[in-house]
Amino acid sequence: MDDTLLKQARQLNLRNGGPNCPIPPIILLTDDLRLPDPAPAIRSLPRDSMVIFRQYNHPQRARLGADLRSLCRAKGIPFLVANDIALALKLDADGIHLPEYRILTTPDVYCQIPSGFLITSACHNVATVRRLGILPRQYRPDGVLISPVFPTQSHPGANPLSFSDILTMASMCKHHGMAPIGLGGINKKNVGNLRSSPLASLAGIGFSAS
Repeated sequence: MDDTLLKQARQLNLRNGGPNCPIPPIILLTDDLRLPDPAPAIRSLPRDSMVIFRQYNHPQRARLGADLRSLCRAKGIPFLVANDIALALKLDADGIHLPEYRILTTPDVYCQIPSGFLITSACHNVATVRRLGILPRQYRPDGVLISPVFPTQSHPGANPLSFSDILTMASMCKHHGMAPIGLGGINKKNVGNLRSSPLASLAGIGFSAS
């Protein structure tokens, strides 16, 4: 992983997350298309990292998840499963990640997450942060992935959030006890633009070197 990006993530985590932040500085998201084999990327992660397993369409998703869970456990980093509580339990994962539509369509799912699970949730606008914030405190996610902060290959042509919206969303997250996580197009060349932001962690699919 690039040293410039890692250093910036750690500084943000220390300043905005604090010593008791449940979310580490770096979060790697797996992806069927852009990161079909996540194992090498996971092996290169520093110990203050986390992995969100999102291989939704893999023909052997559970088996791949078990292999990656073992790899994360050997490195001592948290492993979260995206949008599948049953699979997260089966793999003895450390937590669950929920896409944005879950808080909009099935908010009760947050009440069904086992106690002790680390929880992250995706968010693409201010209104969604507001919806997360009105959940009872014990059901709110530990971290919120705010995206896209920059243009991203995952959604070509989509407009990134304005810096003003990023500031607003991150500040709202912190007010409600949720760590704000930046996601989308983050690389070593643009990460410095986030230096003054309230973000506590940075997430990416492999983190582009360009």
